[in-house]
Amino acid sequence: MRSFHLLATLLFTLGASASPAQESPSYSFHRSISAFTEYSNTSSHIILGVSRNRQVISLGFAVSQRLLHSRYLNWYYAPEVLPLVLIQDPVATQTINSSGSIFSQSEPTAIVCKPTVENVPPNPAIGFPGYIFTRTCATRWSYAGGASPLGQRINLMPRSRIQTFVVGNAGFLVSTHDIPVNDSSRFNFTFEFGSGIEFFRDHHHSWTAEYRIHHTSNAYIGHNNPGIDSQLIKLTYTIGR
Repeated sequence: MRSFHLLATLLFTLGASASPAQESPSYSFHRSISAFTEYSNTSSHIILGVSRNRQVISLGFAVSQRLLHSRYLNWYYAPEVLPLVLIQDPVATQTINSSGSIFSQSEPTAIVCKPTVENVPPNPAIGFPGYIFTRTCATRWSYAGGASPLGQRINLMPRSRIQTFVVGNAGFLVSTHDIPVNDSSRFNFTFEFGSGIEFFRDHHHSWTAEYRIHHTSNAYIGHNNPGIDSQLIKLTYTIGR
């Protein structure tokens, strides 16, 4: 009888050690809602845009729906709504002063604005009176709002509390006046892509920091289309289940 108990104990121990270990739960939202802010200090030619020195500040909301869940990745549909987008444009004011007659014009410029004072002397032989040309630089803020309904995001290592991800999105912006320059368009298309890190505080809350390259242009529905390429830093807080 004692030998039977020893054999039973040995078999139970071997069976327990051979059974698969219980998998740790993954950090993955089936559905979620997020609030985020974005900032870009300047713009330059990265993809297609040529407008320079544009600052961008955005506030928005996003929802996500998980499309695929596996051991190695999660794939989400993640559209975004942007009720507040502020774009700072450089504005050049050019003034010509000729014999007391002054002509002045102000407009946003796609290139870097440089203050200038130039004295063009008169030429009496042809009756040219000469003039003083002055360029001064300032900025203006433009308000826009829009949505990006094509958002896709893939998170890697879903069992980890800290996850890396890649993201892509596309949509539109509507502004109160033409951006980024006059005679362009109040309606602009957008697309962006990037990557980031998501930190899960628990299974229902997370913080995200990411970097995106963002493009805005009107696809030549306006007369001018210099476009804006921005490098965005984005911070997001998410609640999910």
